[in-house]
Amino acid sequence: MDYKILRPRQNPRLQNYDYKTANHYFVTVCTHHKQCVFGAAGKPNVVGQMAAQGIKDISRHFPGVGVDEYVIMPNHVHMILVFPQEQCNLSAVVGSYKSYVSKMFHVEHPGVTLWQRSFYDHIIRNENAYCEIKRYIQENPLKWNLDEYNPNV
Repeated sequence: MDYKILRPRQNPRLQNYDYKTANHYFVTVCTHHKQCVFGAAGKPNVVGQMAAQGIKDISRHFPGVGVDEYVIMPNHVHMILVFPQEQCNLSAVVGSYKSYVSKMFHVEHPGVTLWQRSFYDHIIRNENAYCEIKRYIQENPLKWNLDEYNPNV
């Protein structure tokens, strides 16, 4: 019998950084096994619309936290989250978002895993980085054929 040796999962968060710090964060959340369930690039289906609604409701669940820009892609979501003050942390906001969308999704698809574990984040440190990331999000649907998350690439 062959046994797979699993390496310990590494924490994707930046060590010694307080994710409650007022800042802009670029976040990417992927679907389970990067399955394309959200519709076409930039044209979300019903499930993609659930993902978009979850993003629009972030500030309702976390007053003060804003969403500056976002895009729903076939198998992932990009967003810029704005934390103007230290009131909650990034993991709590993204975890709540994923849970909220999962609850809507499970009404029609009970027991189906929607999200990949964890998420990717990048701390936006200056205006140039912010502009570059915002442009990336806006242009992402046009570049789906080149996207690293596209299963056909």
